[in-house]
Amino acid sequence: MRFQRRLSLSLVIPATILLATSSWAADKKEASFGKGGTGAYLTRDQLRTCLAHQDRVRQQNDDAVKEQAALTAIQDELARSGGELKAKLDALDRTNPDAVAAFNDQTTARDKQIDEFQARVDAFNARVETNKAERDAFGKACDKRRYFEEDEIAIRKEKK
Repeated sequence: MRFQRRLSLSLVIPATILLATSSWAADKKEASFGKGGTGAYLTRDQLRTCLAHQDRVRQQNDDAVKEQAALTAIQDELARSGGELKAKLDALDRTNPDAVAAFNDQTTARDKQIDEFQARVDAFNARVETNKAERDAFGKACDKRRYFEEDEIAIRKEKK
């Protein structure tokens, strides 16, 4: 009889610990990356990694928006200068060698600007592809993953 009594007590204690752990997790306020967080909660280290990844992706997005605005401004300037050169070509005195040389110099300078612009666009497109890969990696590692808000608060306090 004593053996049965000890056995029943030993089963009650782990069940009590399990219930206490479940209620402890339910008492904490949770959040998730994306909607409908599922699965196990992120550990604080995993959350730290996800938050850093998220910050990196946001910074890359902000940089891309600024760079795109700068590229659009350059493109507009190139279009404007192209229109000016076209107007100068129509009015160009082709019998004057100095006027033709000056026009050719302006055209060469504009061509150089176009080449620089194209190189910048190519670099921008490469950064956009890298950013897309970063977003995809963030999505695979962190999207729809749950975490405790108090862990996030603690991590953000560490950064300050």
